[in-house]
Amino acid sequence: MADPESFKVIIAGGGIAGLTLAHALEKAGVDFLLLEKREIAPQTGASIIIQCHTARILEQLGIWKEICAATFSLTGRLHFDERGNLFHSSPIFEHVEKATGRPIVLIERRFCLDTLYNGLKDKSRILTNTGVASFWEDEHGLTVLTDRGDSIRGSILVAADGVHSTIRGLLASAVSNTDPERCQYLTKGFTSGYRAVFGTSANGTRDGLTRPLLPEGIVHHAYYRNISGITAAGAKGLLFWFLFIKEEKSSTTSDCPRYTETDAIATIEKYGNLSACPGYTFRDLWEARSHGGMVSMEEGVIQGPWNNGGRVVLVGDSICKTTINSGFGGNLAIEGVCNLVNGLVSLLQRNQTPSTKDIVATFDRYEQVQRPRADVSVKISHSTTRYESMDSLWLRFLRWLSPWIPLSYQVKSFLSYMDPAPILQFLPDSEPGRP
Repeated sequence: MADPESFKVIIAGGGIAGLTLAHALEKAGVDFLLLEKREIAPQTGASIIIQCHTARILEQLGIWKEICAATFSLTGRLHFDERGNLFHSSPIFEHVEKATGRPIVLIERRFCLDTLYNGLKDKSRILTNTGVASFWEDEHGLTVLTDRGDSIRGSILVAADGVHSTIRGLLASAVSNTDPERCQYLTKGFTSGYRAVFGTSANGTRDGLTRPLLPEGIVHHAYYRNISGITAAGAKGLLFWFLFIKEEKSSTTSDCPRYTETDAIATIEKYGNLSACPGYTFRDLWEARSHGGMVSMEEGVIQGPWNNGGRVVLVGDSICKTTINSGFGGNLAIEGVCNLVNGLVSLLQRNQTPSTKDIVATFDRYEQVQRPRADVSVKISHSTTRYESMDSLWLRFLRWLSPWIPLSYQVKSFLSYMDPAPILQFLPDSEPGRP
């Protein structure tokens, strides 16, 4: 009989979920190898909002101090109607920070990835330009075949490879003949009814004066019929902005559009004259961008098990995708990693060479905890996207009513969303506040 193999996690994907998982496993002393099919931290995506409960996890991982040094707290939100009139101003972020002792911040996604990567002690466990081509399982573990022709042995495979997950596609192919309903869930689990043009621009001057377009920590929301926009002064000297547009018809994965820069330019030509915030249009921001693009806003939660009944499990955007407006996506991915790693660490404390049955039970418990969180996050994000684009008569009325909703109620709702979020149970919990 073969000797038991030491437990090793193979991670597919080096995004927010994958690098957070690598950090958590390193802290827990669990062996891992991360495969990223591109370079780490490519210049894709604009920004990520880090909410108070996620900051708590990053404190545990030891990278919160560096993030804080590069940014500042978000403090207020200003809401403008389609005529450019300010109809509501809310200091909600400031009140949430006061209640939790932790700020809400907005940073470049690339900077967040760099910080996660640079914080790892053993970078030899990260293989770039290496993707997963296939895998097979046996009684003691699994073998991954990379797209470079290498075979890698491990105990489990965690798919952190995003909304267009290769691993999820392999799982779908494996059950296409025996379980077509399951295959359908895996291949068409997300829908898209909106697209987003995004960019990062310098928080420059206006009116010939040396002053920023937006004060630090301020977020502007622009409301139009079937269109909305967000401009935020997040990281020092930078603006992060988004233009959200309702599609003429919805699509499902894998048929959601993949947009090019030419598509983004055409969209700006059509809608760029709309005011992003007082004194600036979306065309102004696009022309001043350091980088930008356009993406479909997929949303949904993959139905059916998030594992294959064996040694493969899905995390992050591979199983749950939210629209951008509420800023839940990256935070939700980190929460899912917490719930998965908490279960794995507990399992390995009981048995260093767990059986496939024990591993599947751990995967199932992770899903039982994370799925309700995913469901509510997608629901809130779905509603927020349509509320900000005034997608119905009721939502237009609600926008009119919103300034009269008490701030205390808004803060309470925000806190009630964050309160159930997990932390890493095997690491000390730090005191709240900025380092």
